[in-house]
Amino acid sequence: MFLIMLTYQAPLETIDQLKEEHYTHPDGLFAKGLVRMAGRLEPRTGGLIIAEGDRAEVAAAVANDPFVTSGAATARITEFHRTR
Repeated sequence: MFLIMLTYQAPLETIDQLKEEHYTHPDGLFAKGLVRMAGRLEPRTGGLIIAEGDRAEVAAAVANDPFVTSGAATARITEFHRTR
């Protein structure tokens, strides 16, 4: 499993404009069915996604995310192994 931490680099107005494409981009995490849980951070400085898949597939999907490709957010991917 992977934790993907998105950190916004753009104003929230830009983030809100990209949100629908973030969810529906055909090469993205959501469209590929890799997301198990996701949500925004509070305060609203980014988001957290828990995803499953192989590392290359997850990394490629994150790299294609409209938030990332537009420069509106950066992404950090951390692999973890669930024990409970």
